[in-house]
Parts: sequence; C-alpha cells; structure tokens
Amino acid sequence: MDSYAFDRLITVEAQAEREAADALVNRVFGPGRYAKTAERLREGNQPFPSLSFVMHRIEQGGHNETAIIGSVRLWPVKVRDADQALKGEMAFLGPIAVDEDHQSLGIGRALIRTAIKAAFDAGVTAILLVGTPSYFQNFGFAKAEGLSLPGPVDSRRLMVLYNPAYKGEPLTGAVDK
Repeated sequence: MDSYAFDRLITVEAQAEREAADALVNRVFGPGRYAKTAERLREGNQPFPSLSFVMHRIEQGGHNETAIIGSVRLWPVKVRDADQALKGEMAFLGPIAVDEDHQSLGIGRALIRTAIKAAFDAGVTAILLVGTPSYFQNFGFAKAEGLSLPGPVDSRRLMVLYNPAYKGEPLTGAVDK
C-alpha cells in the first residue's frame, strides 16, 4: 500500500527536467552504476520520451517543489538471434530512482505501475529489467528465459513482463540497443 504524507504528481519527464532526473539517479546510485551491465543498454541510447516519468511533491497551495523526488525511464532495446537478425523489440526499465528523503513511501511502485501501463497502452511488446525478483514479481515480472544482456548479469535477476495484448512466443536471443 502506498503511504504518502503529501500530495504528489507523476508526469511524463519534460526535456527541461532531464538534467534534474539525471542528477537524482546519480545521487541515488552513485558512479558504481556505470560498471553494471544494464548501463550498456543505456549508453548512447535515448529513453522513450513518452515513457519516462518523474514524480513531483506538491506543496500546499498546489505549487510543485523544484526538486524531482522520483524518476523512471524506459529505453528501446532489440532482441537478436545468433545471426544478428532482429527477432523483436521491447523496453528496458530503469533505473528507478527515489530521493533518499522520500524512500519507502511507495513512490517507486507508483512510478513502475505508471511506466508499465503507459508502455503497454503504447503497444510495447514487453518490458525487461534487472532487479530483485521478490519485488518485481509483485508487478507480474518473471525470469526472462532465453534472453541475454551484453555482459554478465545474474540470470535470476533478469526479468520480463509481456504485454497482455502480445500473443506471440516469448522473445529469445541477445538483447542490445
């Protein structure tokens, strides 16, 4: 259950908010995130503009704080077979960043739900992520069988959620940008 002691607003990340969202991610995850395999899918890639979201805290009187307290982005990725032929496309979710002073209030969950709904409403086939299974299973994510990333990753943490409208076979192969 989400528990907020304040009003909040989730919006599509505006171009003018991109730098603030990047700064939040850097504060939350630090420079060590650049060593992770998931970053290989983000380097040189651009998130889907309509599938990147931020949460603002709304002060009394209806004015937004200048700071963004949460952020999530979805990135376009491709799945290729051993011959590099395109097998399909999906979205890669992350990072999910919540300001330290606002963690454990359900902000991450709200951002994830928003991102999933928007992606599937836009016709995205599936959403892929690297995360904690016990957390992401609550959203319907399952182990991504037959998918690999461009570097080492704990296969138990590689998870996928297919759009209910997708009626094809699960995608398998190497994921790249």
